[in-house]
Amino acid sequence: MAINILPFGFSDIPSLLILFIIGYVSHFYYRYFTRINPIPGPIPLPIVGNIHQKIGYSLGEWYKLLHKQYGDMFEVNYAGQRIVVLCRPDLLENMNTTSTKTKYPIRFNNTEGLVEYGVSAVGVGHNNVPKSWKFNRQFFTQAMLTPSFNHQAIEWTYELWKEMEIYWNKIGENQELDLGKWMHRFTNEIIFNIATGVKNNSVAAFYYTVVDPESIKTLDKTEQAKMEYSEEFVQSIETYMSGVGYFFVLNKFIRNNVPFFREKIKMLLKNKETLFNRIRKIIKERRYEIENTPLDQPLRHDILTSHITANTPRDINIIKHSDDVDMSRPMVDKEIFGNIFESIIAGTDTSASVFCFVVYFLEHHPEVKKRLRQELDEVFGNDSTKPITFKEIEELHYCDAVIKEVNRHSPVAFMIGRVSSESDNVGGCEWPKGSVFHMYFGSIMKNKNYWTDPEKFDPERFYKVEESDKDKYLLEKKKLKNTYSMFGGGIRMCPGRKLAIIELKCLIACIYRSYDVDLVDYDAPIKYESGFINSCRELKVKIKPRSF
Repeated sequence: MAINILPFGFSDIPSLLILFIIGYVSHFYYRYFTRINPIPGPIPLPIVGNIHQKIGYSLGEWYKLLHKQYGDMFEVNYAGQRIVVLCRPDLLENMNTTSTKTKYPIRFNNTEGLVEYGVSAVGVGHNNVPKSWKFNRQFFTQAMLTPSFNHQAIEWTYELWKEMEIYWNKIGENQELDLGKWMHRFTNEIIFNIATGVKNNSVAAFYYTVVDPESIKTLDKTEQAKMEYSEEFVQSIETYMSGVGYFFVLNKFIRNNVPFFREKIKMLLKNKETLFNRIRKIIKERRYEIENTPLDQPLRHDILTSHITANTPRDINIIKHSDDVDMSRPMVDKEIFGNIFESIIAGTDTSASVFCFVVYFLEHHPEVKKRLRQELDEVFGNDSTKPITFKEIEELHYCDAVIKEVNRHSPVAFMIGRVSSESDNVGGCEWPKGSVFHMYFGSIMKNKNYWTDPEKFDPERFYKVEESDKDKYLLEKKKLKNTYSMFGGGIRMCPGRKLAIIELKCLIACIYRSYDVDLVDYDAPIKYESGFINSCRELKVKIKPRSF
C-alpha cells in the first residue's frame, strides 16, 4: 500500500512551535522537580528562572523577603543557574577557611558573557584559575606592604581632600551637595593615583564640567581639554560597571539578536574597548618611563610600578612571599592590566558608598557623632589644618567601631558568592562539584541569635567590648564565627581592605574635625542601588564650618 506523505507548509509552523514549547517546558519542570537536594524556594519559570520575581526589589530586599518566607537555606534560579542562599553562620563553616586547600576557591562562575566583557582569568577578585589567582594576588600583597605605601596613601588622601575643600568653598556655605557623587569622584581619583601613579583629576573635572560648568571657561585650553578628558574617562568607568549585569544574566543569543539588548550591548562593548585601551596606554607609557630611568634614580611607588618591576632588576618590592620558581617570574601586561583595572573598579564604588552610609548614620545618631568627635579632638588636637599621620589613623579606635557598625547595618557587600571545587556537605545535604552558594550576610548581621539588640545602632558593640559591663553585649563577647563580614573571608578576602580603612578613617577625620554636615532631608531614606553590592547613588547634604 502506498504511503502518502503530506507536504510541510507554513501553516504547520505554529503547531511545531507549540509542540516545541510544550516539550521544552515539560523537560524544564521535569528536571526542576527531580533536582538533587530539593530545598525551599520560589518556583522558577523556563528561561528566566526567578528573575521576574525580583522586579520592584533590590537584590538585598528580595533576599530578605525570601529568607523570611523560606528560612535559613533556600534556592533561587538566575536564568537557568541554580543558586543556594545561606543565612546562618554554621552553614558557612567550610566557605571562609583560610587554607589553600579550601573546597571553595572561587567566588562565582564566569559566564561566557563575562569573559566577553573582560571579566575572566585576570586580576584577583574575578579570577577563577587558582594558579593565576595566586600569582596575581602575591603582587597585590607585595605592592601594599612596601614601607611607604600606608604613608603615601594617607598623604594623597589628605592632599585630595584639601583640593576638594577648595571646590566646596567655591560652591558656598550651606549649599546643597550630592555627597554620593562627590565621594565617587574622590575615591576614584585616590585609587587611580595609588594604582597607576597618575592623577586623573576626577574631583576637579566633576566641579568644572558638572557642578559649575561655566567655571571651566576660566581655565586655559589645555586645562579645559584635561578636565573634559578626565570626565569622559570617569563616565566610561561608570558605563562599564553599569553593563556587567547584562553580560552576567543575558545569554549570547539574546545579547546579539534581541533589538533593544543588541544595541545596548554594542554600545557597552565599544565603551569597553575605549576604556581598556586607555589603561593599556598608561601601562605602556610607564614601562617606557621605567626603562629610560637611570639605575641610580629612584622609581615612584605605586601599584603599577610595583607590578612592572616585580621580579626584575628594578624591583621596588622589598617583601617577597614565594620561593616558588613559577611565582618568581615578571608579570606580563595582560596580568598587570587585570590587577590595575580591578583595583580601580573595586576601590571606587565600595569606599565611596561606605563613607556615605557612615555620614547618613552619624547624622541620625548625634550622640555617636559627638563621641566620634571627642576621639578626633583627642587624637588630632585643635589644629584642623595639621596633616594626618599613619600613627594617628591607627589610634582612631572608636572611628573603626563606627565603620564596623555602619557596615553591619548597611553592608556594601551584603552577599558573597562561593562555588565548590569538589562535593561538600552543606546544611545536611551533599552538594556536587560546581554548586553555587550565596552567603547572605545582610541577614546574618541582623540576626538576634548572634547580635545583642541587632536593630540598635551602637558602635560600642565593637569598641573595647571586653571591658564593657558584664551583662552588656554578651553575644558580641563570644566573637561567634562567620557572623560578621566587611571584606569577605577565607583566601578570597579583599586584598585592599587595609587601604580602604585608611582612606575611610582619613576622610572621616578630615571632614568631621572641621565641618558640620546636615542632611537635606532627615526623613528620607538613603538612595542606593543593590546589584552585586549596595551602592550609594545620592546623598544630599549641606556643609558648613564646624561650630564648637
